[in-house]
Amino acid sequence: MRKMQTQGVHHVTLIGADRQTSIDFWEGVLGMPFIFEQPNLDVPAENHLYFEPGDGSLITVFTNENRTPDATPNPEGIGNLHHIAFTVSRAVYTQVAKRLDERG
Repeated sequence: MRKMQTQGVHHVTLIGADRQTSIDFWEGVLGMPFIFEQPNLDVPAENHLYFEPGDGSLITVFTNENRTPDATPNPEGIGNLHHIAFTVSRAVYTQVAKRLDERG
């Protein structure tokens, strides 16, 4: 079998809580511009939010106004995302760490 050669990752989609909580985190804390919104094409009652991390790829989040934030880690579920790691400068790292500390 031939190896698949990609040109990069277009986007990663996560399940988020409600719309505003997701915007507050991805744009407000991490500083990723909120660039687009549309209905989740699989579940039209949900929103599909798009954030731009600055490298040409996208982070997208499915939100639902009936979901609330849950900080409980669940890295062992099949199909769950364990983590995302971004390459950033020391200055950006320090800024984001400060914003996270300020929000508890």
